[in-house]
Amino acid sequence: MALPPASWAIPEINILSAEGFSGRADLCVIPDGGRSIGYEIKTEKDSLSRLAHQVRTYDHCFAERVLATTPRHLGEVCQLLPETWGLIVLDPVGHEVIGRQQLPQLQQQDLAGRLILETLHVEELNGLLHHLGVTRTHTMNNDQRRALLNTHYDVATLRELAFQTLAVRKGGRVYATRVGMS
Repeated sequence: MALPPASWAIPEINILSAEGFSGRADLCVIPDGGRSIGYEIKTEKDSLSRLAHQVRTYDHCFAERVLATTPRHLGEVCQLLPETWGLIVLDPVGHEVIGRQQLPQLQQQDLAGRLILETLHVEELNGLLHHLGVTRTHTMNNDQRRALLNTHYDVATLRELAFQTLAVRKGGRVYATRVGMS
């Protein structure tokens, strides 16, 4: 799928919020200096039974939302998908992009940066804190670790550190990949 140039991509990121929204995004992309894009992917084998819930969850978390699907689902998708979503049509066999609808205007909500930081494990958060000289982290919970990081770094720097940490993660389900760089 054609992604924005110079971006971080994180497949299957968990979405958990105090507002009660939960689920998993198929793909979260954050372009350098840009706002988040959540991609939901529905192939020939997928059902659209959960799409309404997924739309509400993505609407809550991502500045832009895109459904990538095959021609088989287009009729039903056009009835279910809000106008605030972009649409990418995929070839049913090779999943190459064969069509797209422009993304609508951005919404104000963009919680993906927070989701990325929440994806980090205890040892990864401790590693970031140790770089700051904070070594007594064993009594902290993860919320306290993240709060302390937030006091030392601006949002853009903290987001970049989280991406870099996820990019070197080994053996985890959630990881980050740098895309669009020459």
